[in-house]
Amino acid sequence: MHVLTFILLCSIFVVLSCKSIDKSPDLDKVIICPDGESICPSTSTCCIAQDGDYSCCPIEKGVCCADHIHCCPQHYKCDLKIFKCDRTFNAKFLGIKRSEKKN
Repeated sequence: MHVLTFILLCSIFVVLSCKSIDKSPDLDKVIICPDGESICPSTSTCCIAQDGDYSCCPIEKGVCCADHIHCCPQHYKCDLKIFKCDRTFNAKFLGIKRSEKKN
């Protein structure tokens, strides 16, 4: 009887573990940038970099700055004179990362 209880508990653990893995955020999903070649994580925003290629702002629905180096959260604007994201309270000024090319 103890063996059957043990097997049942192990089976329940395995099933619950697999379900929690399936519910984890999809970090492998990507977005395709407007050039049709560059890709960024789905949790980011495509921005044009200084060299004309696309880079990834590390936040979803980010605002790309005119310097093509930085980005700000949605509903903020870039204040390049003081290198801050402008709104009623301070926001972190973020750098953009080079995007990957899709296969």
